[in-house]
Amino acid sequence: MRTAARMRPHAVDSSELSSFRTQTLARKHYLPRDPRLGGILLAMCDLAVFAAVMVLVAMLLAPASADLFATSWPHFALTGVLSFIVAHSLARSYDLAGAVHASLFDFVIKPAVLTCAATTFSYGIEAWLGHSAVGDGAAFSLAQLSPEHYVIVFATLAMAGERLLGYGLLNRWQAAGHLSTTVVVFGADSIGQRLVKVVREDYPESVSVVGVFDDRVQRVPGHVQGIPVDGGIDALIEFVKATPAVDKVLIALPMSAEGRILQLLTKLRSLAVDVALVPDFVGMRLDKQITRDGTPPILSVLRKPQSELDWLVKRSFDFATSLGLLIALSPLLALTALAIRLDSPGAILFRQPRLGLNNREFNVLKFRSMYVEQSDLEAREQTKRNDARVTPVGAWLRRLSIDELPQLFNVLAGDMSLVGPRPHALGMQVKDRLCDEIVHEYAVRHRMRPGITGWAQVRGLRGAVDEPALLEARVNHDIYYIDNWSFFFDLRILVMTVVELIRPRNAF
Repeated sequence: MRTAARMRPHAVDSSELSSFRTQTLARKHYLPRDPRLGGILLAMCDLAVFAAVMVLVAMLLAPASADLFATSWPHFALTGVLSFIVAHSLARSYDLAGAVHASLFDFVIKPAVLTCAATTFSYGIEAWLGHSAVGDGAAFSLAQLSPEHYVIVFATLAMAGERLLGYGLLNRWQAAGHLSTTVVVFGADSIGQRLVKVVREDYPESVSVVGVFDDRVQRVPGHVQGIPVDGGIDALIEFVKATPAVDKVLIALPMSAEGRILQLLTKLRSLAVDVALVPDFVGMRLDKQITRDGTPPILSVLRKPQSELDWLVKRSFDFATSLGLLIALSPLLALTALAIRLDSPGAILFRQPRLGLNNREFNVLKFRSMYVEQSDLEAREQTKRNDARVTPVGAWLRRLSIDELPQLFNVLAGDMSLVGPRPHALGMQVKDRLCDEIVHEYAVRHRMRPGITGWAQVRGLRGAVDEPALLEARVNHDIYYIDNWSFFFDLRILVMTVVELIRPRNAF
């Protein structure tokens, strides 16, 4: 009877799940999730306002005080900007972790006071050096005010106005849920229920639960705080893959369920998303303290390889470089296309489905190097040296890696990166076994966008993968790259790639 009492009263309708998620995910993120990126954007806005004030004052007053501006203004502008940067840096004005909970004093008044202090300090330096543009008359009047005085007043007012506008927008977006951290919860038993309740009551503006999952469908309720409960870990993974807006996966299982947690973490390692454990005591009547990122106390166990700032740097470099290379190499691309057309009948480009970020499928582009009738779309038979399927032109293209150049279009589109784990064909096999059957951590390679070149390739791991040991070595190199990624690591790999192109190894 006790078992029957805990049976799920009804299965959750798929249309109900779809409706709930559509409504919840409609709340878009207007600001970056990475506090460092947000801090950089805010600093740029502040500096733009400060510079605009100095330019406007110069434009308005320079005609009447040309000589004074020529002598004093360059020094004041330089010391003013430097003082502004130093003052705000020391006061950590751009440390935006927890900015959605910042007070009016911290976000508006303090930056305005710092701006006033910085410009006043700059004016003091100018006066001490004898560069001040103030007049010599004894009686005070507005005409006696120097351009520096106007900068001090208007920069302070402009900073206060800009920050007040930003503060109002932050509060408005926060109240609407636009700035919330989007999470999914695994575990709909007591811990998961308490977690969702705590989020709804204590963190309604900073955390948004868009899904609850549990594989024990007969032991948990159909809804948790009005949120429909979906299936197990496979359903969660598919949902995260299809929903880039998800920021975190929270595992709400008892710490005693060690085996189950480890199994979950193994599968979740393939996703480019943060994963955290929820402590058993969540929801208990303890002293409440909002964490700096506005979430309940959690234990982070997996972090995505790149923050938003890291992603922006890498993506910007990829886009600019791939576009530049496509323009610079356009004559070579045209000649290669002509050579392929004259060499054998068939399409110039070869499209092959492969797995990318978060196991999402995309079509990789290559110059066709095989006879059309012998092409292996699923790559069940790997290319070997002196392969009869390769055309005469294709042999040269593969040896010089020219066949890979169309992947610059994949980089431009955002499906690939210049540097990353090489994407393998969906049906690639080693000794008649699929790759994920040989290396259990194979899917971890998909936590970052695949690349045209990678750490494994510049370390000599190119060509056919005909032994399980070779596959394992490549996967280990890919995981090392993901775990140790940095922009300078990418640059190092690109330089090593150029060396590899000069003396190609295992390219056929």
